[in-house]
Amino acid sequence: IKFADMELIGIPHRIVIGDRSLTEGQVEYKQRTEADAHNIPLHNVIDFLRDKLDLL
Repeated sequence: IKFADMELIGIPHRIVIGDRSLTEGQVEYKQRTEADAHNIPLHNVIDFLRDKLDLL
């Protein structure tokens, strides 16, 4: 699915796992309601997502 399509559908969370971010030990996270994306360390991804989903 393309990022523009995700915006049209209204998917609230986006996690991008790419070669570059993986070599840096991170994933990219973007919440639909926020302007900026955040790089999250791999070892914190699960806790970070739990916290985000608990806020909903």
